[in-house]
Amino acid sequence: MAGMNKLQTLLGDPSTLLRVKSGKPFFMAHMIAGYRSDSESEQVAQALVKGGADIIELQIPFSDPMADGPTIAVASEDALKAGATVAKSLELLKKVAAFGKPVAVMSYTNPVFRYGIPKFVKTIADAGASALIVPDCPFDTEEGQALIAACKENNICFIPVVSPGVPEERLKQLASAGGGSSSGGKDLLGFVYCTSRQGITGATSKFAKDLADFATLAKRVFNLPLAVGFGVKSKEDVQSLAKIADIVIAGSVFVDAIKASGIGTVEKTIREIIQTE
Repeated sequence: MAGMNKLQTLLGDPSTLLRVKSGKPFFMAHMIAGYRSDSESEQVAQALVKGGADIIELQIPFSDPMADGPTIAVASEDALKAGATVAKSLELLKKVAAFGKPVAVMSYTNPVFRYGIPKFVKTIADAGASALIVPDCPFDTEEGQALIAACKENNICFIPVVSPGVPEERLKQLASAGGGSSSGGKDLLGFVYCTSRQGITGATSKFAKDLADFATLAKRVFNLPLAVGFGVKSKEDVQSLAKIADIVIAGSVFVDAIKASGIGTVEKTIREIIQTE
């Protein structure tokens, strides 16, 4: 495992396949940096880890989050109003990474581009991140290729994001654009993030009718572990997605829990969701 980051180590463990085949996918918990404050978001991360998260997805708040539903969008706006910045988010990243779980940084293209792509990727790598998710930056754009190059140089997995309805030919184009290593890009990409439907996060738990077929296609085309997110709010949702996903992702449900009862309920909430018995 020498030279591999935490995410690569987790997904490369021989026991991973056995775990997933037994119906127990990994769980990636999404959180917003700086919500509701820097100190509280650090406590949220700790609660998610204690509650059983295998991977933490740390979102850098942005004023125009095109893929986010109302819950995450409002939380991001609240974080910005409370003083969240890219710099503060990256400082928080160091603390979250210290909890020991792989951390995937999620951002939109604008903050990354303004920070400087090579500088941003090196900074998150130095802070302990394992992966980068930029949902509005396709691999075959100029920015996408620059991000791929920077991620490859800094041993960061750059995660492709796809949605049901994307044609097979387009998936192949994205997979090809993400390649370049001797393993066809596999080590660089880590996993493929498949949304449970077209649209925004958290708005509904209704998954696309063709999700299972699309998930099978995406996994075959990219030859990567498959993560599925958007609208995951319950144990039943996780159990349903466990049939097709190697990793299940949820985020809005934790924001809802914080709004309703404070950060003290986050650990309980994640424990209830990831029960698969």
